[in-house]
Amino acid sequence: MPITAESSTEKQLGSPQSHIRSTGWTDALMLVGQGATLFESMVVELSQYLNLPSQAVASACASGEQRVADDWNSHRLHKGSDISEIVEFYRTTENYLFDLTTFNSEYPHTKTLDALVKLAHDRGLTHAMDFGAGIGSVGIFFARSGFEVSLADVSEPLQRYVQWRFDTRRLKCTLINLNKEQPPEGIFGIVTAFDVLEHVPQPAETMRMLAKSMKIGGLIALNVEEPGDRFPQHISRYEDVLSTVAAAGFRRIKYIGKTEIFERIERNPLSVRWHVMWGKVWYDALYRHCMNLLAVLRIKQLLRALIKGSRG
Repeated sequence: MPITAESSTEKQLGSPQSHIRSTGWTDALMLVGQGATLFESMVVELSQYLNLPSQAVASACASGEQRVADDWNSHRLHKGSDISEIVEFYRTTENYLFDLTTFNSEYPHTKTLDALVKLAHDRGLTHAMDFGAGIGSVGIFFARSGFEVSLADVSEPLQRYVQWRFDTRRLKCTLINLNKEQPPEGIFGIVTAFDVLEHVPQPAETMRMLAKSMKIGGLIALNVEEPGDRFPQHISRYEDVLSTVAAAGFRRIKYIGKTEIFERIERNPLSVRWHVMWGKVWYDALYRHCMNLLAVLRIKQLLRALIKGSRG
């Protein structure tokens, strides 16, 4: 098993990716001869990396979600905890190896990824970054689809596994260790931040950093899951994140399921100030109350369906 992860290290393995093309999630991740299902294949893969029996790894994956929650609670972490303590938890915990193996085998964002590939092809966007990359499955999908791939995370155990997975497939990636550096500016045409922003203690700062990393006209896809007893590590709400998105330099263009796709645009200082103010008024003061009222009136889902339909 690898012992250290290198910062921003490019592995020059495999042939260069020459064009963006469509590929399926399962086809991108499955390794030949390693199980009949994607979950079985990913369990075998992780068991090889950890040098543990597949049955033991499968059992750990089945309880991965609870293991992460228990680990978080054992550190007595919460929304008001010192940021350095939260970062240290994510930097060192290994339980996400098991949790994300299960989650990625039943990934809920494949339609969004397919849409991004098409949009990227149409716009000539070829460099993708997955922010909060986890075990690298989205990165593998992008690499198999012809993108240049960068993967950013604070978790060193996960980044070591990511590098091993890419090496095993003879794919190329750039790792960005967020403990030591920020993503380069003005580089990325596609950014994904799936199931990660709810873990971030400072959403506004994070969104500004992501905006700086992107080309004008680039696309970012994100979602924000709700906090709850199952996920005590979800410390930022939908409102906390979405109130910052427009001011950071993004314009919403598409809803797909629980995810939203935004375009990176230029905003002048006056526009930024307006969106900072409006974000606070709408999301901080009104949004949750309006959504609760619409739910009581039983028209919330109808309106969401109409909005999503109108957005394509």
